[in-house]
Amino acid sequence: MKKMKRIGLILVLFLLSLVTVACGSDTSDNKSDNKLKVALVVTGSVADNGWNQIGYNGLLEIEKAYGAQVAYNENTPVSQYNQVIKTYAKDGYNVIIAHGTEFKDAILEVAKDYPDTQFFITSSDRTAKIAEGDNLSGILADGVEQGFLQGVTAGYIAQNQGSKTVGAVGGIEIAAIKTTIEGFKTGVHYVDPAIQVLEAYTGSFDDVNKLKEQSITFIQQGATIIMSTANGATKGGFEATLDKGGVSIGANATGLMDQYPKNLAFTANVSMVKAMSTVIGRLVDGDFKNGDFVLGVKDGVVTMDMSKTQPDMLKVADKVQTMFDDIKSGKINVTEEFNK
Repeated sequence: MKKMKRIGLILVLFLLSLVTVACGSDTSDNKSDNKLKVALVVTGSVADNGWNQIGYNGLLEIEKAYGAQVAYNENTPVSQYNQVIKTYAKDGYNVIIAHGTEFKDAILEVAKDYPDTQFFITSSDRTAKIAEGDNLSGILADGVEQGFLQGVTAGYIAQNQGSKTVGAVGGIEIAAIKTTIEGFKTGVHYVDPAIQVLEAYTGSFDDVNKLKEQSITFIQQGATIIMSTANGATKGGFEATLDKGGVSIGANATGLMDQYPKNLAFTANVSMVKAMSTVIGRLVDGDFKNGDFVLGVKDGVVTMDMSKTQPDMLKVADKVQTMFDDIKSGKINVTEEFNK
């Protein structure tokens, strides 16, 4: 009889241990459910060597930095914006990043039905007003600071040359490109208000020859310095100054500096990868309130590279470095200069 009681007690304890193990599994699963899950939606290929790939690289950086579970949808047609974003929200992704302002209407519609999900839209237009409600924020790289650094450099070089004309050529006339060119003009006139800035848009981010032709036109009109900002077509400006004489200033052109040692003097760069990772880091840290996050020099999002071989750049490098340092320290407020 006592033996039977002992067997019964052992069975009860065994069953209790199973319950304990099961409860432990539930706790582990809940922790898994609370893991940072980040989805990215882009309009094109994540291997386009351009804007879409930058967004994808930002997603990979978030995965690496914060141990996030990530997913992405590429080549997303306009007709599926809403559905793709909504599907990620339904599947439990607690952070959804739409790479470009064209997604705003779709996200606004979805975000109101998923208040516990944080939605983000990226742009290199610092003037964009994206944040709405309590769960939609903008990740905005400061194109104005990028352009301002390009313009200050052009101004110093032109001043040193005795030139009074520079040119700025953009690709498609979208807000992000216009913002950079406006920042460029602000930087040029910060150095010398008398310098004329010729401005044009080619309507393409791919047509190198079209940008080259426009740059040559500006050179023929007296521009000694050409700034170009048009994604892959940007190097059309470098080809123009190489063939016809002059100095080039680039945007996100660090990888091309060695190819144009005689004429590419300077590039100002915007790292959307750094911007995405920085903002999501603030969310992870828990001290987060949604809004439009404008990230620039102080955040390490806007950077620059100066040629170590281009003769005109060597003469003004110290001045440009001082300007960069003054922006970083807050001594120079680019926003104030831009709004004058």
